[in-house]
Amino acid sequence: MEDAPAMFENWASDPETLKYVTWDAHASTERTRESIKRWIEQYRKPDTYKWALCLKTSQESQSCELGYILGKKFWGRGFMTEAVIAVLEFLLNKVGFKEIKATYVSLNPASGKVMEKAGMQYVETIPHAIQRKGYCGDKIIYSKQNPSL
Repeated sequence: MEDAPAMFENWASDPETLKYVTWDAHASTERTRESIKRWIEQYRKPDTYKWALCLKTSQESQSCELGYILGKKFWGRGFMTEAVIAVLEFLLNKVGFKEIKATYVSLNPASGKVMEKAGMQYVETIPHAIQRKGYCGDKIIYSKQNPSL
């Protein structure tokens, strides 16, 4: 909970940073605290990991989805690529997922570059699949397989 002010200030309150995600910018640190509280409750599940990266898991397919957000003052420095590489390694080699998927909207090609630099491979493009916040874009899917399975 003590991270709420920094999370709010660095990215959760910035509409530009959150332009391509499903939820809107937080209007207050209290809203950020509510999000963190929900995340903490989700930690009780053995298949949930939340850092500055968001994760949704599927036990049936032994795969998970990786998403990420970084405050714009940190863009272009390689921080997200470094973090995604570390999280992929953890999820594939320590947790044992068979596959990690990630998606981005075509209007945000920088996110796709992160996926490529982190060693993920292009899977498919679904035209006009993402419509929100006044834009429509293609959904582009990347994946990384566990090489030891």
